[in-house]
Amino acid sequence: MINAHSFAETHRLAFAQTQRPDFSPPNLRRWKPAKARRLTLALVVWVVVTAFCSHTTRCWAAEVDAATVQRAIDRGVAYLRKTQSERGNWDEYSGYSCGQTALCTLALLNCGIPKDDPTVAKAMKYLRSFEPQETYSVSLQTMVYCQLGAAGDLPRIRRNAQWLVDTQFREGAGPSGLGAWNYGTQRGGPGDPSNSQFAILALGAAEERGIQVEPVAFELAMRYWTNRQRPGGSWAYNSRDPSGSMTCAGVASIIISRGRLGGGTSSIVGNQIRCCGGDDEQTDPVEAGLDWLGRNFTTLVNPGGNGMTLYYYIYALERVGRLSGRRFIGGHDWYREGAERLITLQDDFLGYWKGNGALEPEAVATSFALLFLSKGKRQVVVGRLRYPDAPNVDSTNSVGWKQHPDGMRQLVRQVERDWGRDLTWQTIESESANLADLLQTPVLVISGRQAIRWSDKTSETLRQYTQQGGTILFEADGGDGCGDASGFGRSVMKLCGDWFDGAKLERLPPDHPVWFAEKKVDPTAISKNFWMYGVQACCRTSVFFSPQSLSCRWELGDVLFRRSEIAPAAKAQITAAVGIGENVIAYATGRELKDKLESRFVINDGSDIDASRGSIHMATLDLDAGGQEARRAVPHAAALVKSRVPLRILAADQPIGFDAQSLADVQFLWIHGRTDFAFDDAQRQVLADFVRDDGIILGSSVCGGEAFTEAFRREMKKIFPASPLETVPPDHPLWRASGGFDLSSVTIRTPGDGGRGLAKRTGRPLMEMVTIDDIAGVFFSPLDISCALESPNSVQCPGYSTEDAAKIVANLLLFGLQQ
Repeated sequence: MINAHSFAETHRLAFAQTQRPDFSPPNLRRWKPAKARRLTLALVVWVVVTAFCSHTTRCWAAEVDAATVQRAIDRGVAYLRKTQSERGNWDEYSGYSCGQTALCTLALLNCGIPKDDPTVAKAMKYLRSFEPQETYSVSLQTMVYCQLGAAGDLPRIRRNAQWLVDTQFREGAGPSGLGAWNYGTQRGGPGDPSNSQFAILALGAAEERGIQVEPVAFELAMRYWTNRQRPGGSWAYNSRDPSGSMTCAGVASIIISRGRLGGGTSSIVGNQIRCCGGDDEQTDPVEAGLDWLGRNFTTLVNPGGNGMTLYYYIYALERVGRLSGRRFIGGHDWYREGAERLITLQDDFLGYWKGNGALEPEAVATSFALLFLSKGKRQVVVGRLRYPDAPNVDSTNSVGWKQHPDGMRQLVRQVERDWGRDLTWQTIESESANLADLLQTPVLVISGRQAIRWSDKTSETLRQYTQQGGTILFEADGGDGCGDASGFGRSVMKLCGDWFDGAKLERLPPDHPVWFAEKKVDPTAISKNFWMYGVQACCRTSVFFSPQSLSCRWELGDVLFRRSEIAPAAKAQITAAVGIGENVIAYATGRELKDKLESRFVINDGSDIDASRGSIHMATLDLDAGGQEARRAVPHAAALVKSRVPLRILAADQPIGFDAQSLADVQFLWIHGRTDFAFDDAQRQVLADFVRDDGIILGSSVCGGEAFTEAFRREMKKIFPASPLETVPPDHPLWRASGGFDLSSVTIRTPGDGGRGLAKRTGRPLMEMVTIDDIAGVFFSPLDISCALESPNSVQCPGYSTEDAAKIVANLLLFGLQQ
């Protein structure tokens, strides 16, 4: 075994030699090209290996991330398991039948514990033995049944939902109590906001499971919460002082109730859908409540509330953040800050959480904490851009970006049902969001009616978002009772031209996945002349445009759950709009989503790479074979490889021609495309000389283009007749290049029939090479690498993910240097 200290010292002395005056770049350039290239490669090899040793052992500053949160969840779950009784319950509050057991079970289910797990099975047996008469117990038991999803519990859900409807305060309750719930038939009492919020949670969950609930229950609940809201946007319990927990309760209850009543702006009138006519955001009680929470935000205490209700507030805060789609409340990343706070409060030994008083004992506080951590970290599947009407204007007073406030939530409900996964969505602030913030959301919906007047900064950030794999769905809020939106449409066309070098929005063909990726869609169901438009960029459509509002119809999606009797034409419109939304999401993500706290890697353009001695020069050959759409593949490859392996790569920003002098400074020549091509004899000679002078060719078929693959193989055979392209064998050192990655098992992605979904398998990359005098001089991938590096999430490409593509290129470079 090599002694690491001696190895490093040897390379330190070698590096010292490179600092001598006669080792300067001018002297190096006077050498013959091949000799200079070999010297450069030799110098870089030891720099890479020694640097990689320290790179792989780097210790990062500790901060909350997905893994840390999962460990906290696992420890909390273990505590609940240990404290469950043999009967299947946890200690109950006096006078309550099964509420605490239901709360603990709900937490376990949301943490992903399966329904056939012994802990859950025992708890369910216990819960099913009760028909509770207390609002808390009935509500929590109902939420457990709904979360579990067992068909046998449907009668129990129906019974509980009806009990809640029957016990809601109706006539004679007075203005302050109308629409509320008290503690239940056993304890009675006046209307209570805490019980009322749990009742609404349960009724909303019941409707999610297909149980019909009388709309009047939600109408009265809306009236109850709006009547109780204070002028500053907050809510209180019974005192004059507002609190964070009750303000969260008010916000969430209104969102749920409003959603079950068909939204605030969309409506069905006969056979037609009307998309305008509700309250705007300036009078929205939800926005007022969110503003109050933002001004008073903290995760240290329940602001303005009881000192013994921290965990109750934390759970309510998660609910607000998730239901409203806000990543930030008052400029605070509520989930990250809440998770950090909970991790510091978790018991180091037993893994429980405990409140400051009798209201939140270990089982209760632990359940609330687990509900926050598990539900709050749901994967983000789509987002909406919140933007002002003009630069430097507060977007709070602008309603154009969110004409249909419940549309996103309703769309995500449909995706959750069809994917069988708990998901969430986000609202992104245009003026404060950076590129990393935008990349938290794989699909960004941008709505509007007027001409867009963004700042240059916002436009540039959104352009970069599309280039980094993000997908934008523009929708015009015109027609259907909303007036003219042609100004918005013209703005979108101009943006696309600016972002994509003059590209135009084009009608998406009938065989585009937008019409069938998840659900088959009949576009004429929305209107006779409706169609979707888009911009194609490197094997994927990165921008979609709908000339009519989709979110207006998403907002009415609740009718698809409630099985309501509505006009067939209106239902067909809603179904088609939801289908398009789901298709865009499925197309953009391939159903691959990242965890909420997982960092998003931003590909820079490589402009910060040091071009001093020791840099590896890589360039793209100027070949008219359809490779222009992946023109940033090489700069992105340089940046990605540099972020993973400490190589200094200088990537040419422009393709180079068949110029021997230009090629003299290049070590790696990238040749890619997707169409047929042919070299002439002079060009073949230039490339043959390049390889024999120790240059290396990296070939890639853009999007797996078969015509390019055939042409590349044909040309390499003509250039190197005695050394044809051959498949790289399984035992080749390329797959485990020193200082690189183990490529023995990467994910190979193949689009499904017609671009529907992705088929995946694992194995070694499909790679071919030309070997001359025992030196590999040409590497070729018939599967896509270029588009994966140009723009992540190219789900229409047979090839590799961006991460695996970067690893493949890193190994190719390292192996080439080490030959």
